Amino acid sequence: MSPIPMKEPLLVDAEPPALPEPVAPVSMFERLARDPAVDVDKLERLMAMQERIMAVNRKAAFDAAYSKMQPEIPIIDEHGRIEVKGQLRSTFAPLEDIHMIVKPICANHGFAIRHRTEWPDDKKGIIRIVGILSHEQGHSEETIFEAPMDSSDYRSDIQSMGSTISYGRRYTTLDLLNISTKKLDNDGQRRAPAAEQTPTPDGYDDWLADMTAAADEGWPKLSETFGKSKPEYRKRVTTVDKAAWAEIRQKAEKVQR
Repeated sequence: MSPIPMKEPLLVDAEPPALPEPVAPVSMFERLARDPAVDVDKLERLMAMQERIMAVNRKAAFDAAYSKMQPEIPIIDEHGRIEVKGQLRSTFAPLEDIHMIVKPICANHGFAIRHRTEWPDDKKGIIRIVGILSHEQGHSEETIFEAPMDSSDYRSDIQSMGSTISYGRRYTTLDLLNISTKKLDNDGQRRAPAAEQTPTPDGYDDWLADMTAAADEGWPKLSETFGKSKPEYRKRVTTVDKAAWAEIRQKAEKVQR
């Protein structure tokens, strides 16, 4: 029996035809806008619908990244102290402490935080701080802090204004990232919960020595070194080795003075 003739040879290993490149929405709309046959009203509705879809996608990307970031943000200790006539009135987590800890975590998940200062015309004497948390996919969220100048007999008007702005930036950062702070014991320590008593990460002791050396060069160098460190090192030193971290911080602060 003779073989059945085939119109074309069967190529088992042949590659499938390449798919056409997807057309970017902007390019598509530009092409449609140049076409005189396209109805302008319909084009505007299509563009509005496309923008709504993109906004939903950006918000979904923001929420997904935020949910992954949250477990990495630790409780931050309140090293700042407010004293009146030698008496301790309250404690707080300084803004530089907060930024040192959360900025590397935010960056790893595509987030950035910034602030805008405003003076509302309808609220005389009020300073408004707008905190903005933005994601690399394009979605951002805001929160607002408003207060008058934090006047004091020990500060000038400029210093009082700066104090209010600092307050606003700190509180909006805490709000946007859902950060909790913790008061220290009388000896300046906070005992780690049992769940945090984990084995020391490999290389941690060498890293701690590097951090101590960075503190000798001042706060900016310490902040930069801390930000580039492994997350497990940062978590260990800010949640377990409180005494070591406090000494390193104090050394950097003395250099700045």
